[in-house]
Amino acid sequence: MPKVFIVSDVHGHFTQLQKALSEAGFDEQDEQHFLLSLGDHFDRGRENAEVYTYLRRLQEKKKAEALLGNHDTFLLEFFEKQDDRVRFNIAHNGFGATLESFSGIPYEGPASLDIMRRRIHSRYPKLYDWLRERPLFLERGPYIFVHGGIDGSDPNWRETPGHDLVWNYQSELPGIEGRTLVVGHERTVMIRMKRGEVRSIDPGAPALFDVIEEADRVFIDGAVEFSGRINVYTLELDEPIIQKEA
Repeated sequence: MPKVFIVSDVHGHFTQLQKALSEAGFDEQDEQHFLLSLGDHFDRGRENAEVYTYLRRLQEKKKAEALLGNHDTFLLEFFEKQDDRVRFNIAHNGFGATLESFSGIPYEGPASLDIMRRRIHSRYPKLYDWLRERPLFLERGPYIFVHGGIDGSDPNWRETPGHDLVWNYQSELPGIEGRTLVVGHERTVMIRMKRGEVRSIDPGAPALFDVIEEADRVFIDGAVEFSGRINVYTLELDEPIIQKEA
């Protein structure tokens, strides 16, 4: 039976991703193993290009899929020259680390953005199209995978704007009857704080960052930038995440 290894919010931490997948038993040589990343592949960490290259390699082998996250849209804004947003994300969201990882040169202020764009286009010519092609959600059996969240009270939820799907917080939205939503985006420690279960973020208390598994919702973002770890949630499905061509 196909087994899917689900991660989210890797945020450029390739070394931690490899460690987490190894500990979870992911074997890319096993024809029944598949990797699904729920988005936010980039920013904050220093190994953004390595994350992208790894995902692309597994995708070419039909071993992985990657959804779009809100941080991934920052790169789209960069390529589309929305430089006010780019400067904001460099200042507040760790986006400078992404640009430096892909371009191989340091960010030296707004005047360097065009230089970095040309450099990234040259080094990773398929990156922009790859980002544009990322699905916003996937459905497999009783499970729905999405980065942010889906308003289960809306019978037309599949028509939800992409911005909402990557930015919503599922903890604030109703689920979908008869389905289980598996999401990233909202750090599990923050959900525990919001619910009054804990009062502060303590990197020395690993249980705070564990997966939160409920009947109709599963939250997996382990806040790698605080905890130094990436959660891997595994499921056995009746069908693989990626359908191989006959």
